[in-house]
Amino acid sequence: MPLTYRIDPEAQMLFVVGKGAITQAERIEAMRAWINDPLFRPGFNTLCDFSAATSTPSLDDLEKIVSLIGQHSEAIGRKKTAIVTSQAVTFGVARQFQSLAESTPLTVGVFTDIGSAVAWLREPRE
Repeated sequence: MPLTYRIDPEAQMLFVVGKGAITQAERIEAMRAWINDPLFRPGFNTLCDFSAATSTPSLDDLEKIVSLIGQHSEAIGRKKTAIVTSQAVTFGVARQFQSLAESTPLTVGVFTDIGSAVAWLREPRE
């Protein structure tokens, strides 16, 4: 599966890894899975590593993801989400998502390396 996740309850973190080509159906399926996972709690910060992904969501796909986040905002809670990318096009799409997500409980950061993303996630929320 090109999109996997792991929840670390002690660290209060959700880790998402995307590899290869990821379809919108796979994105939505994974989101619903972690939202409904018994280990997940509102407010768990999220590290999304898409550095090995070879596909990007369209603007319509991003809007549908933001809509799903809005529908589940209580279950998701206020949190920071760090997105790590390795390709310029993926970085640009992640920045589009960052802008769209301003209407959700997410504070999104976009990074080109894991270390910077983790450091940002460890900083207190503003």
